Amino acid sequence: MDNTPRFERTYRIQPVLTTHCIPLRSDAVDKTDLDRRLEEILRADRVVWTAIEQARAFDLLDWWIVSGAVYNAVWNALTGKPFGYGIKDIDLFYFDADTSWEAEDQVIRRGARHFSRSIPVEIRNQARVHLWYQSHFGRPITPLRDCRDSIAKFACETHAVGVRLHENDRLEICAPYGLDAIFDLRIVPNLRTRNRRTHEAKAQRAQHLWPGIEVEPWPDCAIMRCPHVEDWDALHALLMRAFAYMQDRIDPPSSLHRMTPKDVAAKARDEICYLAHDGNDLIGCIFCKVDSDLLYVGKLAVDPKHQGQGIGRALMAAAEAEARGMRLKGLQLQTRIELVENHQAFARLGFIKTAETAHPGFERHTSVTMRKIL
Repeated sequence: MDNTPRFERTYRIQPVLTTHCIPLRSDAVDKTDLDRRLEEILRADRVVWTAIEQARAFDLLDWWIVSGAVYNAVWNALTGKPFGYGIKDIDLFYFDADTSWEAEDQVIRRGARHFSRSIPVEIRNQARVHLWYQSHFGRPITPLRDCRDSIAKFACETHAVGVRLHENDRLEICAPYGLDAIFDLRIVPNLRTRNRRTHEAKAQRAQHLWPGIEVEPWPDCAIMRCPHVEDWDALHALLMRAFAYMQDRIDPPSSLHRMTPKDVAAKARDEICYLAHDGNDLIGCIFCKVDSDLLYVGKLAVDPKHQGQGIGRALMAAAEAEARGMRLKGLQLQTRIELVENHQAFARLGFIKTAETAHPGFERHTSVTMRKIL
């Protein structure tokens, strides 16, 4: 049975292509430090660095050494494994507008003579991926724009990394979802894709080879935009359960305590609402509205029994796709100043703090404003 989550779509999740687009958690080292640490590890790894230097000499269009060779090198360095441990092959991407099999085959044959034989180098023209993707994965894919586009579509955010070496010996890093998960030994699903099986298969292999790897599970839920809801009481009850932990922690109390099911229904009609279902059970929601050139997100709620399964991340991905479809500049939200764990969770999703504000009648700051630029 295929348990791939059903994105009942009136939206389309687009990959983020900006290098290092997601800020690190507050307890992680600075991004430039991670860049430097990655480069030091790769330069010290005789197996991977040799392949990188050989790839530069091979001189392909828009080339990148991607995924396993990069993050496996980090995991080996962090866990004391030898060079090349766990690396089945080294993936070399390039992008050439000539999508004929004959042209790619010529490159592959030339590569077989060029690269060392210690670990196989798999060379693939990413301009051709859409031609074979459906037969391999069971569904079509739109033509990729370039190799960065391809890297952003890996099944795991953790695996979405590529490097290339320039003639001046400068190492360029493409990591659209950041490097923190790699250095945290954490595999994070890429919910912008529909590739749950690959995520789970790669996670299982990684945990076998590096037992300390932590895997975030793929959420077993359906995310859909809400045109109407029959049971507003259920949505109201979900919000009350999800926000119950704030009671006696925040001041002033949440505005949710003043809302009735009818108020929730009116809010859903006036704003954009996405719902998460597990079978017939409503387990999550997020509300959004346009605020100037940003999409303001609020009332992100996940049933306490289903928290920690990536559902909040999936709902936020839906909001991000909505903002991209509207060509907005980013997302914005507010969270209470007392809920430090929420600040950290939103930071892991790419939000940065931009302001602190006070509710009417309060002299101290009561809320934190956070923003994610797309």
